[in-house]
Amino acid sequence: MKFLIIALFVVFLCAAYAWPVIPLVIYPHSRWRGFWAALYGCAVAVFFGMEFRYTNRFMVSDFFEAAVYTCTVRAIAEATGVLEKPRQIWRKREREQGIFR
Repeated sequence: MKFLIIALFVVFLCAAYAWPVIPLVIYPHSRWRGFWAALYGCAVAVFFGMEFRYTNRFMVSDFFEAAVYTCTVRAIAEATGVLEKPRQIWRKREREQGIFR
């Protein structure tokens, strides 16, 4: 039982430390999926950031706070369409190289 608790704790910490990066890499080809993924990531980060706000151990709340910022930036970029031009260049390069999704 102790091993299971430690394993779950380690998995949760790894997810907390990776959470600020997830909105930046999920659904890179789809504008609206990326937007909704960023909103979902922001909601989860706000929830868990508030939950662990007063625990200074392992700085978990700081990582979730950083996730709120990265999710907000991604949501704004997707909503305004700033990332469409790089996406078109990326797709064009994939077509020219023969890489198909």
